Amino acid sequence: MRHASLAIRSIVMRRARTGWIASVSVLVLLLGSTLHVRADAPICVLAPRLDAVLRQSDAFVGIAVIDLETKTVWAGGVSGPYAMHSMVKPAIAWAVMTDAHEQGRELTRLQRDALFYMIAWSQNADVNTLLGMIDGLSGLSRYYERLGVSELAALQHESRWGSGRSRPVDLARLFGALAVSSEVPGPVRAEGFDLLRETVDQHLWGATIPNRRLIGWESLIKTGNFILAAPVDAAPVIGADRQDSDGDELELEADPSDDEEQIVRMNSAAIWLDAPWLGGRPRYVIAIMQESELSWSRSRTLQNELGAIVGNAVADRLVKKSETPTDQCLKRVLYAVN
Repeated sequence: MRHASLAIRSIVMRRARTGWIASVSVLVLLLGSTLHVRADAPICVLAPRLDAVLRQSDAFVGIAVIDLETKTVWAGGVSGPYAMHSMVKPAIAWAVMTDAHEQGRELTRLQRDALFYMIAWSQNADVNTLLGMIDGLSGLSRYYERLGVSELAALQHESRWGSGRSRPVDLARLFGALAVSSEVPGPVRAEGFDLLRETVDQHLWGATIPNRRLIGWESLIKTGNFILAAPVDAAPVIGADRQDSDGDELELEADPSDDEEQIVRMNSAAIWLDAPWLGGRPRYVIAIMQESELSWSRSRTLQNELGAIVGNAVADRLVKKSETPTDQCLKRVLYAVN
């Protein structure tokens, strides 16, 4: 019943948005078929407070922000690469819907249900079925290349889909492409945004719009997490995965746990849309990727704190209250503090 009511609400919201879909198309034409961005700027120029928070956190953290209108990119922290895990699910959904749209095929009820639960509840059970509709990981890699994020295609086949790797800036570029690339048909983008709108509350951590200071703006968020047993030694595990495989079999996400003897990977990416009366256009993408030996709950607390700082910085920028950068700037490198 809950699913049915959400589906009905999505239809109503989609019809209400028809007035601004044209505005999205205009922005797509301005940005071109792929999201070409300027050279990265230090993240501390956007949010100086991140300096202190990141230096005090016992975690590897990387953050990237893209202004989809000016194409400016801010990035900082550890560049990774980090394991993506569920962050690939929106790309799978967009690829499945794009293929169906271009082939003139209607998705079945079961396929639409699989898309809903994969995105809104981040369930894994039907992902292999959906991947099978686009020729598996090979088809997903081709879709990455089509969107202009070939870096992800190169990393995708190093391991199972859940361990595909990404730098925060490339994850932000992927979500930026999902938001504005002309390679995404308009109806597919609208359906994809609806799926992200249905994401359940326990998955809404990270890059939210804080304090509703931007009236009418939306933050469409996808998250992912995975818990590994702590390694015997203290060596960092970023960029390596002890569960690599050459096959396409899924690596499922683990249930949240507060066990301290573990490694927690936690990521989020958000597409910010401005208010409908401003056009409802995708304006910012924020990506946060982290890995630590903190508990799941403490990792989520850190993710939320980082998301609030970055979100406030973006909001300040939009209302012309940008802060002055500090003298100490993280730029591209930050190491965990024990």
